[in-house]
Amino acid sequence: MVESAESVLPAYLWPPSSWVAEANRLRVFQIAYPPCLPKGSCFNRYRIQGGRWLTIPILHTLKSSPYEATWPTDKHWRLYHWRTLLTLYGKAPFFYEWKPFLEYLYLQAPFTRLSQFTECVLLEIARLYGWRLSWSERYLGPVQRCSPSELSILDQLLRAGL
Repeated sequence: MVESAESVLPAYLWPPSSWVAEANRLRVFQIAYPPCLPKGSCFNRYRIQGGRWLTIPILHTLKSSPYEATWPTDKHWRLYHWRTLLTLYGKAPFFYEWKPFLEYLYLQAPFTRLSQFTECVLLEIARLYGWRLSWSERYLGPVQRCSPSELSILDQLLRAGL
């Protein structure tokens, strides 16, 4: 097991399985954003079954850095994400284990920034996997776009568990 607090992973929202494999290898790591959020990245979107992408709308004009990125005041996207997950995964074997967390995240959490939402998701996953993570003060270098063939960890957690 490699433990390195120097390792920095992208602060992806519901990260893809390759990210989770790297986090499992590291066990202790930091998360960070690049200087600006690239379009088509996993920072504010995630892929679920059926080849669908769920994206959190970001107000680019109201942010001074990706850490401060926020979304429109209407919470329509949260309800849309919740209903989509409920429709696609409502009968999945592990959905009811995750339902209280997902309801809180999408229907009740008072978050105003993408970083708060992402941190909540990643800390919950870290708790389950036994990782230790923290925010890095440095920015990431260039980040690749999300792979269209790779599902987010959310799909695995709801359908197959850990």
